[in-house]
Amino acid sequence: MLTTETKSVVQSTIPLLQEHGLEITSTFYQLLFEKNPELLDIFNSSNQRDTSQSRALADAVVAYAANIDNLEALLPAVARIANKHASIGIKNEHYPLVGVSLLAAIQHVLALPDEHPALTAWGQAYGVLADVFIHAENTLYEASATADGGWQGYRAFVIDEVRQETPEVMSLILSAKDGKAVKRFLGGQYVSVKLTGDDTNHDEIRQYSLSDWSDNYRLTIKKEAKGQVSNSLHSKSVGDEILLSPPYGEFNLNTAARKHVFISGGVGITPLFTMAKQAISLGLTSDQLQFIECCRGAEHQIFKSELRALADNRSLQLKQAFEHGEGGDFSGRLTSDVLNAWLNDKSADVYFCGPLPFMSQLKSLLNAIGFTDDKLHYEVFGPTTNL
Repeated sequence: MLTTETKSVVQSTIPLLQEHGLEITSTFYQLLFEKNPELLDIFNSSNQRDTSQSRALADAVVAYAANIDNLEALLPAVARIANKHASIGIKNEHYPLVGVSLLAAIQHVLALPDEHPALTAWGQAYGVLADVFIHAENTLYEASATADGGWQGYRAFVIDEVRQETPEVMSLILSAKDGKAVKRFLGGQYVSVKLTGDDTNHDEIRQYSLSDWSDNYRLTIKKEAKGQVSNSLHSKSVGDEILLSPPYGEFNLNTAARKHVFISGGVGITPLFTMAKQAISLGLTSDQLQFIECCRGAEHQIFKSELRALADNRSLQLKQAFEHGEGGDFSGRLTSDVLNAWLNDKSADVYFCGPLPFMSQLKSLLNAIGFTDDKLHYEVFGPTTNL
């Protein structure tokens, strides 16, 4: 437990962390990888080329300091981050390495002398938080390893089918190479894909949502212009092998809710589609399930025939908004008037996923028409952040 004095010192650093947080966390990552280059096999290199990971960590550090007296407020964020950590294989022994580099970065950026009270306090505070994450991640590891069809670490899968969804999005249907059963997952969960490096390149790990509710795993991947892993996966063929982590993630269906609305933007449809199909499998009917698909145009519809089949057999209510062109229920970007007309029941739970600007605007629109934050659930592809 942290003493009152330690908490007070940590809280006193909040203004400095708000002012210098990004510089501290950018310095932290530089020091971490200089001292421990093997960690480059775990961390997403694309997030290190911009400030997204550093910014997310800076926000998390400030949030921890601000809630040092009320750590329960951080539990949702801890759950999200712990799931991501488990999916890439963070180990107990990594935490002391992180702590050393974080304290060194704080000391360097703020020009603090050795044994400064702020360094002592943050060392103790970090130790408490590290223990929280270690416990949470070990619990996730054990649950995955002991589940039917479960495993820990990475397991070889074989590509059984390659399906082109749109000009830039394709699906891989996968089965375990050993022929054994694989762990069932919850709608909305993801796996990590690991591409092994060589003497000149580090391993690359990326998370992709499981995009179908079936016994086989399906990954649906958009080819990004500068995406090293997505481009590599788009070059794969039937029979090729890839390494997958077990399924993780807490962006899941609230099974206690009476009604569910799913709003997807582009490839953000992938976790929502499995959640909708899980809801259908649980016996929910079309008057309880609405799906709003948003994309650039009809040619960019992902799971077009599958969604239409679910709507035609009255498994769910479907609306489609195309930014350009005809064929949808609405042409252009969603507005509060359109959403208000389509979503009559403001007590429904709403799940949404897509590009960050799309989600930020959508959250504001949903709040404006009467949806409270406790009814809104979303997943950010990339470093954990709040909208």
